[in-house]
Amino acid sequence: MIDSCGLESVRRKMIKTLSKGFRQRVGLADALVHDPELLILDEPTNGLDPNQIRQIRELIRQLGQSHTVLISTHILHEVEMTCNRVIIIDSGKIKAADTPANLTQQMRVAGRIQVEIQADCEVVAGALNRLDHVKKVTPEPLDDAWMRFTVWVDSGSDVREEIARLASQYGWPLRSLFHHVATLEDVFVELTRRD
Repeated sequence: MIDSCGLESVRRKMIKTLSKGFRQRVGLADALVHDPELLILDEPTNGLDPNQIRQIRELIRQLGQSHTVLISTHILHEVEMTCNRVIIIDSGKIKAADTPANLTQQMRVAGRIQVEIQADCEVVAGALNRLDHVKKVTPEPLDDAWMRFTVWVDSGSDVREEIARLASQYGWPLRSLFHHVATLEDVFVELTRRD
């Protein structure tokens, strides 16, 4: 277990003198000594620095090849980076269970597009709202008459080309066009929000 958990360099040190990352590894080694079929980890990267997080994440991936690893966490980015199956539980009820990729693809609003244009807000918002698959447009003033429009679209839709054509057609200066892909955090919020 010392080798498996990367503890050789601190083998002879007192646990209380180790960094939090190494203490996490010692805890994993302790749990693995009897080679359990199931390993349950509660917030395994909580309080670690970015390098330690990467090391623990890689260790969990390796453990997942020979063990069933169940992670309980609210750090959904870590789940995306580590897990191949996700269960979202809200108030004791399972809201979703699937792969991270499938969960993000099945969202009602699987993504949003942000575009920065320098033009009249109402004119741009009206034109964007008339595009196919657009559900909602939210404007936000920036600096020097630039506006950021968040364009919410139907699941699986991408209207960036249509937005670029509109900007060209109307002569609107365009400085950015970005497609935000849904994350597990977006899925979690959609499935658990109360509004």
